[in-house]
Amino acid sequence: MILADFQACTGIDNIAEAITLLELNNWDLVAAINGVIPQENGIFQSEATAHTPSAPPSSASASATASSSSSPPSSSSPAFCPVQPSRHIVERQSRMLNFRVEYRQRSIEVVLEDASTVGDIKTILETELQVPVSKMQLKGWKSGDVSDSTVLQSLHLPKNNSLYVLTPDIAPLASTSQSRYGDCHPVFYIGSLEAASQEAFYGKARDRKLLAIYLHNDESVLGNVFCSQMMCADSIVSYLSQNFITWAWDVTKEANKARLLTMCTRHFGSVVAQTIRTYKTDQFPLLLIVMGKRTSNEVLNVIQGNTTVDELMMRLMGAMEIFSAQQQEDIKDEDEREAREMVKREQDEAYRLSLEADRKKREAQEREEAEQVRQERIRKEQEEEREAIRLSLEQALPPEPKEDDGEPISKLRIRTPSGEFLERRFLGSCKLQVLFDFVASKGYPSDEFKLLTTFPRRNITQLDPAWSLLEAKLFPQETLFLEAKE
Repeated sequence: MILADFQACTGIDNIAEAITLLELNNWDLVAAINGVIPQENGIFQSEATAHTPSAPPSSASASATASSSSSPPSSSSPAFCPVQPSRHIVERQSRMLNFRVEYRQRSIEVVLEDASTVGDIKTILETELQVPVSKMQLKGWKSGDVSDSTVLQSLHLPKNNSLYVLTPDIAPLASTSQSRYGDCHPVFYIGSLEAASQEAFYGKARDRKLLAIYLHNDESVLGNVFCSQMMCADSIVSYLSQNFITWAWDVTKEANKARLLTMCTRHFGSVVAQTIRTYKTDQFPLLLIVMGKRTSNEVLNVIQGNTTVDELMMRLMGAMEIFSAQQQEDIKDEDEREAREMVKREQDEAYRLSLEADRKKREAQEREEAEQVRQERIRKEQEEEREAIRLSLEQALPPEPKEDDGEPISKLRIRTPSGEFLERRFLGSCKLQVLFDFVASKGYPSDEFKLLTTFPRRNITQLDPAWSLLEAKLFPQETLFLEAKE
């Protein structure tokens, strides 16, 4: 009835597609229709109530909610169709996302805006499951593991999503209830078929396992015998636990069987789904042994309910032998790939270090050249400054007096550090500063050179520059020499 109502309202003729959409919405007719037709253009809460007076209120909420889920609902309400959109409706900026989160024997429904984060989901689950966020691993994301700060909008999620929680640091509580077929039974994977496939197939090659899909049908006469004598045998339980990820599904109801076929088509292809369809009720239970391969998943064996413990063990071991051979090849390929990647990483690192060394060498050379240019510029500036000072002093010197001027003349002879001599006549009344300026104009400034007499040795640069040559006893003639200051 739900399927018929859904097809009538949405116009989807393809039964498989309609079942898939209903399955993704946990067979919630209102949610499935709103998943196809956005809420602004589809069914509002009040409209759904108006069309279905006897139906309970929708569980959809504009804020985050969480509650334990129940089995897929059945509906006897008449079909109803979405209202036509108004042109003035403006699309909302945020979307509501539905999450079905499975943990051990519980299933939690969480509804959040896509502006929320992964951590917000964990916070809600912490309240519902009484599991600390720090010990919670939220798995099942199609994009791989995500951090708590990841915004849901950035993951581009569909409206309905299935996740599962792992708590490796928390031991499962001992069950106080008696199992239907005894206490010794396989450990079934709690989660979706997709999550079980990822757990079995998509880890490192050494960690991969076979996937055993147990399909139960309560209407089969072989069900009780197969479960109690085969699936609960110690040897079978031990072998499955060590080598398989075991996932179970009940196909007693046709709706559940339709959901299984949709999942199998999605994950293993239409051939597997068609194979399951060919088995009659009295041939159940079935145990499908699936091996993950590089390009697609392969069903190695389909074990029917009419078997013995020994035959079941033989077929499990046969599948394990095929898997082990494939696993060894995968491990070899993975090791070789990792070795190649390691060599490439080492080569890339060596190349990076070489480039870094070249860059540092080039930068050091550039710094050295820049320093040389700077020092050369400073030297030139200093030379230009000295030359300017020298020319200024030279131009400021009084003219050299002639010998017959009639005034006292002092004739001085100055030996330079290079051995050359500077000779000039000065008036006896000239100040010592004029002598210092003359020497500086020749490139020997008084702050770098000392002007000394030969005998007795006197440092003329230490005398008062205002003294005259007569007062300094440099008259009528004197030989002096220049010496660099220390």
